[in-house]
Amino acid sequence: MDIQFKIDAHKRGSFFIDQEGRQVAELDFEVKDGILNAYHTGVRPELEGQGIAGRLFDEMVRYAREKGYMVMPSCSYILAKFRRRPDDYADIWHRSTDEPTGEACGIAPK
Repeated sequence: MDIQFKIDAHKRGSFFIDQEGRQVAELDFEVKDGILNAYHTGVRPELEGQGIAGRLFDEMVRYAREKGYMVMPSCSYILAKFRRRPDDYADIWHRSTDEPTGEACGIAPK
């Protein structure tokens, strides 16, 4: 399963995996002012537990570093990954006084 990438003119994008013509996993984000807001990660139930979300996460981290973006972890999965190993992501973790709690996962930004 290869990870694909798309981003539109409004800088909303996704890392995703298609299988047999159906999207089975995604990590959705929006970029604004140099901040990549990673707001949703999803894997279809039949594929859970296979490390697919982790592969999408790793690809997002690689992309953010390559582009020089800071990452706002609005998705609970991404926030948990950052919190588990904060030193590994200190260079890209966008922190602020009103840092997301991760409870917004699955809700597109306005």
